[in-house]
Amino acid sequence: MEVVVKPLWPSEPPRGVGYGSLLRVERGIARRAMVIDGEPHLAEAAWQGDRVHLRGSHERAVERLRFMLALDDDLAPFHRAFRSDPLLGRVMRGLPKLRVLRVPDPFEALAWGVIFQLIDVQRAGQIAWAFTRAHGVQHESGLWTAPPRAAFENAAALEACGLAPTQARTLARVARVPIERAGTVSGVGEWTLAQLQLFGEGRYDVALARDVGIRNAYARMIGVRTGSVSEDAFREALDRYAPWQGLAAQYMIAIGWRSGARYESVHALRPR
Repeated sequence: MEVVVKPLWPSEPPRGVGYGSLLRVERGIARRAMVIDGEPHLAEAAWQGDRVHLRGSHERAVERLRFMLALDDDLAPFHRAFRSDPLLGRVMRGLPKLRVLRVPDPFEALAWGVIFQLIDVQRAGQIAWAFTRAHGVQHESGLWTAPPRAAFENAAALEACGLAPTQARTLARVARVPIERAGTVSGVGEWTLAQLQLFGEGRYDVALARDVGIRNAYARMIGVRTGSVSEDAFREALDRYAPWQGLAAQYMIAIGWRSGARYESVHALRPR
């Protein structure tokens, strides 16, 4: 299947590989393998001018990649509202095409979310990749699909790939319940549900105040010591961008890792 899309807001190839590191971006072409009806399929996207050319071996694979890249999201209201914002305005003008890079399936986002509860992001990535290599499917292109949901029901297999026993049991329980009941599982809290909502369901109005990495990026932006911003203070800062907190957080990550990032004005600290 092939389709040409003109995104509602200008787009560009992703700058990262997303949750699970299963997206490959080379020479302006993004590729992702995924399982559809029990078989591995490949979808890819190529940017040409203001159009994105999508093609894949299955219609649903193309649809899922289109969702991953947020090509149908109109981001104009966010940019109109905040392009002059004293905190994010400069980076928004510099990176106007930045998007949230999603995953093709809600459960996949939830599963990676449980694994990435680890503060050590590098270690979490190693565990996710080990589990993918052990239980995913390698497409003929060389790309790997995410492991099937049933594989995550096996706590012992998760532990064998390095996940702590408590998290392994949590993830195994999550895999056995309907996605809408994930919040009832012990060990799944606000942060993990936000990963599901932002990366798996495409929502932007998500609660990210407990995300230590984003909170530290925000701290760097306002010129204070990392770890010194409370959850309540960060929640208040994010709520200034409602209902676009998830996209605002992506911009905080984009600029907050750089040394010297600061507010353009001290007035940005005032609630509005």
